[in-house]
Amino acid sequence: MKLLTLLTIFSLFVLFNIYIRVKTMGYYKELVVKRIQFNFSQMFSKSRWQTEVLSKFPEDTAILNRFRTHIFKTGILFIVVILLVILMLAFLKNQMLQG
Repeated sequence: MKLLTLLTIFSLFVLFNIYIRVKTMGYYKELVVKRIQFNFSQMFSKSRWQTEVLSKFPEDTAILNRFRTHIFKTGILFIVVILLVILMLAFLKNQMLQG
């Protein structure tokens, strides 16, 4: 059971890493090809996002909003994965203490 828990933790990190690389890099490539640049502070402020980014690239609003939404969803998924790993490690520790 201990080995299964460790393999599950490892698999979670590997799958999460692959998901981020494939999905995020696809969006990122499209933004680079179109020479669209912005920073994370603009992305996390809705008003700055609309006034400084979307108004500068109005024809690319769809891809910009998809990328922004994807980044937020990935952040939430990252938090969930970390919480799952912490729970599994606590479970593993409990198993080790019991014998």
